Amino acid sequence: MKVKEIMSSCPITLNLSNKIQELLKLYLKHTIGSVVIVDDNKRPFQIITLRDLPKIFFFQPPPENISELLKKLNKEQNQLITIFSENSLNTALYMMKQFNISHLPVVDKNRKLSGILSLKDIIKKFPEIVYIDPLTETHNRGYLNFLKTKLKRLKSPTAILMIDLDNFKNINDMYGHPTGDIVLKKVAQTLRNNIKTTDELIRYGGEEFVIIAYRCGFIESKNLGERLRKSIKKIKLKNMPEITITASIGIASYNPEKEISEIIEQADRAMYKAKKLGKDRVEFYNN
Repeated sequence: MKVKEIMSSCPITLNLSNKIQELLKLYLKHTIGSVVIVDDNKRPFQIITLRDLPKIFFFQPPPENISELLKKLNKEQNQLITIFSENSLNTALYMMKQFNISHLPVVDKNRKLSGILSLKDIIKKFPEIVYIDPLTETHNRGYLNFLKTKLKRLKSPTAILMIDLDNFKNINDMYGHPTGDIVLKKVAQTLRNNIKTTDELIRYGGEEFVIIAYRCGFIESKNLGERLRKSIKKIKLKNMPEITITASIGIASYNPEKEISEIIEQADRAMYKAKKLGKDRVEFYNN
């Protein structure tokens, strides 16, 4: 889904020369979270959000116009983060998380303002988005709370797999975090391609992924773990063929009488056993 399909196409704007009173009137008149400041060419220059408003009343002397206000807010430089209307929603979510912002001015190919994208509006339209990891497009850790009731009702064998990438810190240190992000995306895609569509794929944290494999007994989970391990090892990056990606995988059997966190901890122990035994291997939790 592209940004242009979700954004509000009528953002509230002001110019640098507008008076502060006009800014306050806009916030009183409209239920909005931000006002975009544009230059003479209708290109977004800065953004003033609701959390900026309280600061206005403490400035002495009070600013007369938007230009003075931006200086007092240390926003006088045109360093506004924007997104193109043709970008994907996941790209927007990743940018919001990376820069800790809740509003993104949307621009067209000429970099003129064409809309505004707010996190609040995204969540209203897609409440399930709060469970999506924007980088890998898998579910995030919070999704486990959503699954608790479903998991308690399970009657068929279910396996929990904890997958941790080996030496991932070295990749970040040697090649940079953007390369590390590419690795995580490729691993997530590889995992998704090698499990059932009904199985759950969760980015548990950092370079760790959890898979909940339904209708998966001991033999099936062993075969699944090995298939995932081999598939991850086959991943290659363009222009960086020297990077080898491997994973240590721990497996535990799910028991509805226990909390999912306990089973994940068991799978985690099995994964650490795989690390100790040389990495790039699959181990099972054994009492």
